[in-house]
Amino acid sequence: MVTSRELADVVGDAIGISRESAQLHLKTIRVAGWISFKGYGRAAAAMNALDASRLLIASVGSTFAKDSLDVLKRFSGLKPVSTRRRLTDTLEDFLAKRIEELAMNIPPPFDIGRSAEWQQKFGSRRPAETALQLLDPVGIGAGKLPRYAIVRWIDHTGQSKVIVFGPEGERSVRGTEIYDLTERFPGHRLFQIKTVARAALIDIAAALKDVPARLR
Repeated sequence: MVTSRELADVVGDAIGISRESAQLHLKTIRVAGWISFKGYGRAAAAMNALDASRLLIASVGSTFAKDSLDVLKRFSGLKPVSTRRRLTDTLEDFLAKRIEELAMNIPPPFDIGRSAEWQQKFGSRRPAETALQLLDPVGIGAGKLPRYAIVRWIDHTGQSKVIVFGPEGERSVRGTEIYDLTERFPGHRLFQIKTVARAALIDIAAALKDVPARLR
């Protein structure tokens, strides 16, 4: 079982911020009711993938803990806007599923990634080493602008996949790269982009599942 404080330490270590900072991010969103809570010590609630997803978004998207809740509110409810499949998951739910189902034991690149036939069928898996990107307009007028997120993952066959998340009601976007999304802001020129490596999600998933993070 991973407690909330232990989860904060895991997330902090995974993304490379101090454990103290991660604990402050946790405290900010837990007070607002965004983290499972059933008491302290042995009565504390075991953390789940949704708790991890929320803490990850809050910690990655905000420089200061005081901004964690605002960041979480801006990004957690984004909906898929780049897939033909009928998905209704929010970003926080989809990211939680990726943590729960994270394929940590897929064949390494030297086993499956070098044949021309495999590359032609599945494409490169390198893009999925970037698991999450948050695009946040900053500066004057940024508060009224939409936010976007890109989630990439590797399925159990070794295939790299991607979905873009954006404002609810937005039907589709063209392209799945950051520059495709910045083109949707013709009058805005300053953005903050936060990126999370797949290895960070592996560390978090391994802690929740109480297994070694064998593959990075």
